[in-house]
Amino acid sequence: MGHTYATRKTLLQRARNQRDEHSWAELVSVYRKYAYSVIRSLNVSEHDAEDILQQVFLKLWEKLPQMDLDEIVRFRSLLGRITKHCTIDYVRRRSKAAEKLQQAAQDETIQYLKAIQLPEIDRIAEERWEVFLATQALDNVESQFSGQAVTVFRMSLNGRGVREIAQELGLEENSVYRLRTRVKNQLVLEIQHLRKELE
Repeated sequence: MGHTYATRKTLLQRARNQRDEHSWAELVSVYRKYAYSVIRSLNVSEHDAEDILQQVFLKLWEKLPQMDLDEIVRFRSLLGRITKHCTIDYVRRRSKAAEKLQQAAQDETIQYLKAIQLPEIDRIAEERWEVFLATQALDNVESQFSGQAVTVFRMSLNGRGVREIAQELGLEENSVYRLRTRVKNQLVLEIQHLRKELE
């Protein structure tokens, strides 16, 4: 499939060994973008999102060695739960600190903390996972196509019509349909593959 992922179970098995820094780094590199995008989608600032992300992977690092891998049916769900709890804990700690300072309700810190959409986290995590999979899948299949196939597909994703794409790229409309379909079919297969490997 043109990517370097180990199977999810193999990678998790290796990452359980807290001294295996290479496997841990691989696991973090695979899932970091997803967890970060969930946190940022909750209106958390970049700076705070980085702090929360560190907590997420620290908790995961602590939990993995004690977990029975057969019980982790969907690793992505586990990661989502940890992300949710770390975000909630972070916001609660910050809110308490802000209250202790007796800041007024219109204070920027309190307004920012109120803007974080904690009740939305499950829905947001689901949406961000789908975006993460699609983006990763497209990155993975891109190298399998030469010429303008991926350009055609990306243009169609951005709402461009077949006629418009054909004119801009100097292609026949049939070619645009054919190229778009080829990329789409490969993308569907890659998303299915990533679902099996990463969830």
